[in-house]
Amino acid sequence: MLRSIVKVSWKKGDSGYEADLLVAEPNGFERISLVPGRSFSLEIVNERRCTGYAPEPGERAVCPEFRKIKSGSQCSECRGKDIYSGYVRGDKDTDLDGSFSVYMAQISEMVKVGVTRDGKIPERWVEQGADFGVRVRRGLESDEALKAESSISSDGLTERIRKEAKLPTKDEPDLLKKEMKQRDFGGEVQDVQGLTRYTNMSASGFQRSGLFEGGLESVRGQIISNGRLAMPLTSGKVIKKPEQKGLNSF
Repeated sequence: MLRSIVKVSWKKGDSGYEADLLVAEPNGFERISLVPGRSFSLEIVNERRCTGYAPEPGERAVCPEFRKIKSGSQCSECRGKDIYSGYVRGDKDTDLDGSFSVYMAQISEMVKVGVTRDGKIPERWVEQGADFGVRVRRGLESDEALKAESSISSDGLTERIRKEAKLPTKDEPDLLKKEMKQRDFGGEVQDVQGLTRYTNMSASGFQRSGLFEGGLESVRGQIISNGRLAMPLTSGKVIKKPEQKGLNSF
């Protein structure tokens, strides 16, 4: 059966934040626990399938046809139904309720700016694989938060970091503190990797598709590693049982 990657989701457990993998299927969704030491044998291929859409905050609906797509993670129909699509575009009539924060996060050798709900910090940093994070604004309406983010990014900070640039782990928040000082921002810097149950990620190789085999050693944001290979679990990509004889399904 074909499955497409929706995302690696995180929740707080007794030993720190822990991850599982949410995958979409033709008739629903499945969660796969990403427990340290669990043995995996899977293949990520370059085919993509629609991951469905969010009809309401915290909800997920399947794509009616589990459509094959050329890029991204959603077909045009599901993207049009997704409650978050308008917010990402900055449409005034799709502002989200609640209070939002603007943050800065150091991820390896880069620093980014982002927006999330007030209650999603530090979880949002964990989801992104940050080393360190700091909240610089809080209690904003969604449109105010987007404008603040845009203002900071126009001053030289990126809003996105490619997954291959998220390694290796940084031990000190020197880059983040430098950017804070330049902008006269205050706030408490948090060590994000210390909040998870996983060891710092180590890998000699990085690839976006292909075979992933062996015991799971670490998870960093949306990236998994067996200690030798780091592989991003990119939303929309198809994940399946390897075709090679003798390998077990995940």
